[in-house]
Amino acid sequence: MNARAHKAFMLNFFLDEGLGPQLAEAVRLVTSESALSVLSTSAEEGLDKNIHSMPRYQDDQFKEQFRMQRSSFEKLLQVVGKAIAGAEHHQPIGRVSLPEKLLYTLTLLSGKKSFREVGDSFAISKSSGHEIFKWVTAAFAALMPRYVKWPADNACGGSAISQLPGVVGVIDECRIPLKLPVREEDGHLQYASLALQAVCDERSRFLDVHIDVSDNQCVLLKSELFERLIDMEEPLMPPHKHLVGEMMYPLLLNLMTPYADNNGELTPCHIRYNRAVHLWNAPAERAFAALMSRFRRLKSLDVGTMEVGSIVVSATCMLHNFILECGEPIEDATLDFEMLPDNQNSIVFEEHGLVDWDHTSAAEKKRDGLVAGFIHTT
Repeated sequence: MNARAHKAFMLNFFLDEGLGPQLAEAVRLVTSESALSVLSTSAEEGLDKNIHSMPRYQDDQFKEQFRMQRSSFEKLLQVVGKAIAGAEHHQPIGRVSLPEKLLYTLTLLSGKKSFREVGDSFAISKSSGHEIFKWVTAAFAALMPRYVKWPADNACGGSAISQLPGVVGVIDECRIPLKLPVREEDGHLQYASLALQAVCDERSRFLDVHIDVSDNQCVLLKSELFERLIDMEEPLMPPHKHLVGEMMYPLLLNLMTPYADNNGELTPCHIRYNRAVHLWNAPAERAFAALMSRFRRLKSLDVGTMEVGSIVVSATCMLHNFILECGEPIEDATLDFEMLPDNQNSIVFEEHGLVDWDHTSAAEKKRDGLVAGFIHTT
């Protein structure tokens, strides 16, 4: 979901949920980089008071409970507080402070306790808790365009990952299981999971995310990223740069995929190229594992609609990047790769019957040129 579509969706969500035009305006401010310049001194003072009123935990206890360091939470509180400055009185359940709302929601996202159990800890009823959770996750999701964004100048990295040049990031997808199947709005089909498509850089940061229903179709084809990748008039990247992905994705000028190994006919250069592409899977797998390990509610997401599910997943993606931006590294010892669902889309793209793109020839020529670069490597 791009920034414009995401912004429109979030505004409509707030209005549809009856949270008021003032809060919708606050969401509009969230997505504006200039919003921070209009804050008043009184708003800043209010944030300071909120921070000082936070419950006290030992630092390790705080991180275990709320899935981030105390210093990161204080920054998050300031970001959300500034974003809703001027509309504070439109928050749901006014007797619950903003820090409590955020801490309550982070505890729920950690997935270890039910709404009732967390509510007992915060003296919040289950009905009020649902309202707070929906409001806070929607606020996090509205912030996503500020933290999940394409790199300036299509910056490349990953020299420590593989010898393949020109890689901006890797594209992959992860299934988010739903506790109970839900229907699309105005649809008849039921879905048991959501599909999270993400482009990740070498640091396992999300550069682009798209959340959709989970079916046998390549999710990329339903995303705006695909339209940008095939736009030859205003290309997303220059010809010498690209994403990499597995064979479930189409070969495009700015999306390089492995060669099919038909009966062991690949040359050593082709094998080394394929290995260089496969090595890029690691940052995406770490990102998905970090997301699922930190926010275990995603292991069995309990939502009533696809729209609310998309908001919750967007909120966790925003938090993932926000925590990395705060300087907290992904701790490999905490990653549970077994939590990643097995139902990945493993259909080879050609089996979708969607080949013969007009620009396939240029993409194949580019890939052959990249293979040539592996002639003198081992």
